[in-house]
Amino acid sequence: MIVRTLQVASKSLTTQQQAMDTVSQNIANVNTPGYSRQTANLTTSRPDRIGVMNFGNGVELASITRSMDPLVANAQVSNNSLSSFANTMRDGLTSVEATFGSLGAPGLTSTLDAFFTAQQQLTNSPGDPITRTDMVAKANDFTNLTTSMQQQLVSRQQSADVEVGVQVDNVNIVLDKIAELNKQIVRNETGGQVSGAANDLRDQRDLAIMELAAIIPIQRVTTQNGGLMLQTPGGDLLVQDGLVRHLQMGPVAGSSFSQVQFADSGLPATGIESGGKIGGLVTIRDSQLASYIDALDSLAQNIIFSVNQMHAGGTGTTAVTSYTSGLPAANAAAPVSGDAAIPFASKIVNGSFTIHVLDGPPATNPGGTAINITAGTTSLNQIAADISAVAGVTATVDASGALVINGGANRVAFSNDSSNFLAAYEINTFFHGGGASDISVDAAIVGDPGRIATATADATTSAVAIMDNSAAMNILALRDQAMNVDGGTPSTLIQRAANMAGQFGLDVATATQESVFRTAQAAALSVQRESVSGVNLDEEMINMMVFQRSYEASAKVIQTANQMLTTLMGILR
Repeated sequence: MIVRTLQVASKSLTTQQQAMDTVSQNIANVNTPGYSRQTANLTTSRPDRIGVMNFGNGVELASITRSMDPLVANAQVSNNSLSSFANTMRDGLTSVEATFGSLGAPGLTSTLDAFFTAQQQLTNSPGDPITRTDMVAKANDFTNLTTSMQQQLVSRQQSADVEVGVQVDNVNIVLDKIAELNKQIVRNETGGQVSGAANDLRDQRDLAIMELAAIIPIQRVTTQNGGLMLQTPGGDLLVQDGLVRHLQMGPVAGSSFSQVQFADSGLPATGIESGGKIGGLVTIRDSQLASYIDALDSLAQNIIFSVNQMHAGGTGTTAVTSYTSGLPAANAAAPVSGDAAIPFASKIVNGSFTIHVLDGPPATNPGGTAINITAGTTSLNQIAADISAVAGVTATVDASGALVINGGANRVAFSNDSSNFLAAYEINTFFHGGGASDISVDAAIVGDPGRIATATADATTSAVAIMDNSAAMNILALRDQAMNVDGGTPSTLIQRAANMAGQFGLDVATATQESVFRTAQAAALSVQRESVSGVNLDEEMINMMVFQRSYEASAKVIQTANQMLTTLMGILR
């Protein structure tokens, strides 16, 4: 029986040492990210039956388990994805904040308002060359800011697209890491004589999952053998045990940007836009920035076409004798209303415009001559022929497809364009371009502000009065006129600019608020995790003392049993 006592005490020494090793592991990893506190679970050994009695075999280590709450862990993964998404949205929006103006720089609304203020002054003094020069300057300020904003927004879209590619590479690295950890965990937990969980490897895998969730949103399912399956929110498989499906960037039909797709199938990874850094970047690129670009483009289209409509029917202080359309036709024999290369060709309707020829021989046409337009039928060649039929003026289509109108020594003016042809093909117009990317003040007006239309040729005599401000008044009236050239909701130009800036401010505030909330949520979940999985040094010191005392007691038992055995051997000798 003395030998049994020695065996039981010896086993206790080993077990207490193993428990001490676990305590030491906890203390060593108190500051290790993702580490979960481990617990040595002790149990009594199976007793031996000797005769009619059961004799205990002491203590043994049943298992070493890690302390973790699956609900908290899943909540952390989900929140990490949403938090990364919110932070990316916030950072992406604030990165273009300067584009919308600041306290130290004029914004789109103030620049547009300055344009109409200059137009108001021009209306009051149509013959003043200084006022005309100021009008050109204010118009240039607006067009330059508009194109600059558009370029900055597109540039930020392109940067976001590049960053998505970088993050896709990071996803593949983390997926490989998780798959390798899966294989190690399965091998450690099911191979040979090994039993129990591979706690440290599981901690490393959970940390990698958190890292992955910060990039893309994921769903996870743990398999019975210790492996793991990861999917996108759309159900696409990413990892199953040691199997990995890598992601890559791929083209999207009709877009200059790329999509995230699977390398093995070329199919898009579904649901990844709902969270993570990639989701935030894709949302910034395809939704937020795209909506601002569309709004800016809408504003530019409305001001270009509406101002050009009014301007084309007026005339300035300069006696203009020739015009060249700002936009050439792709096919001069085709209907002018169907040219896809002309941004506003679809705005051409059945109607006419009046051409006036005055100020010199041959005889002028008092009251002007109407040039009729039939949408879907009239070609640029036909319009050139009809204009050439008017005495004192010729019109041709040059090699580039532009309409050239030449009055020789005669002044040429236009009025009453109900067809929208002049505005669409940029003949006697104020602005050039089809949207925010290319809006500019017409080069002829920049070179000669006297060409800014302020007056209107008399409907009976075709005479032009220098102090006539009727055309200028028509342009000024656009400031308070609701319009929808692009087919959107009718609103004034100032409202469009203000709404765009207001929507951006709201988006920034919403993204910032969501980021703050998710950060607070992450902190709360971290506290919950620490309460379950964190290492408390005070508790570990107590556990160490408990196991130390047990170890000392077991050693004392061995010492006493050894003395008993020595005494017994002495008696036998």
